[in-house]
Amino acid sequence: MTFQAPPPETPRNDSDTAYAGYLDWKAQGSAHHNIPPASWMIRNDGASGPYPAMATGIVWDIENIETGWQIWPEGGKKEQIPNPAVHQPLPHPGGGYSEYVKIPMAQDQNTAVIWDQASAGSWKGFCQIAAVIAMQAPQNPGTLPVIRFIGATLTSTGKNSTQVPNFEILQWVPRPPCLMQQNALVAPQGPQVQAAPAPQPPAPQAGFGAGAAPFGQQQPQQPAPIAPAAPVGAWNT
Repeated sequence: MTFQAPPPETPRNDSDTAYAGYLDWKAQGSAHHNIPPASWMIRNDGASGPYPAMATGIVWDIENIETGWQIWPEGGKKEQIPNPAVHQPLPHPGGGYSEYVKIPMAQDQNTAVIWDQASAGSWKGFCQIAAVIAMQAPQNPGTLPVIRFIGATLTSTGKNSTQVPNFEILQWVPRPPCLMQQNALVAPQGPQVQAAPAPQPPAPQAGFGAGAAPFGQQQPQQPAPIAPAAPVGAWNT
């Protein structure tokens, strides 16, 4: 399997119904939803709240990442123009467009969520970890990375500044069943290299993040310690 990140330093200024939740990076936070600055929120069925699982680690479906340009006028409909591939960005289409990233993710073996967002901070954070993914993917064929959020960096965007999420790769695991189902429902955008099918694991509730059992095995009775700043995710409570 190969993965190519977006080209570095390139100047570029909801119909998904099969996911259990939709993730947002909240650089400024949200008092209305009790979300502190520089943290993650999940939306589903009209409800919103903090999403601590991002700090313990969830699986990113790097074979089905979509990037492109988005515009969402106030009171209008969101429009997205996908790139041919992650490493082949289209030229800026005009005023009002921002770059977006859309990534299916597995919170646990049976729960798929999606990160679909257009913001300066989220885009910069994605590009940083994408470069790391591109380096590690050739050594981990047929698997997907477990990635966790490890903090944020206040970064200048030119006229303003924003919080950029930082990530690290914990391990590489076979594709979980919930992402196999997403593959069957959604046709990939652009050329994709499919990983070899992996056998379904016997333990439906094993987790992916720090302190979790290897994918497909039972959780240990005494999980390994996790970083103090990483709250326990929904799949390994």
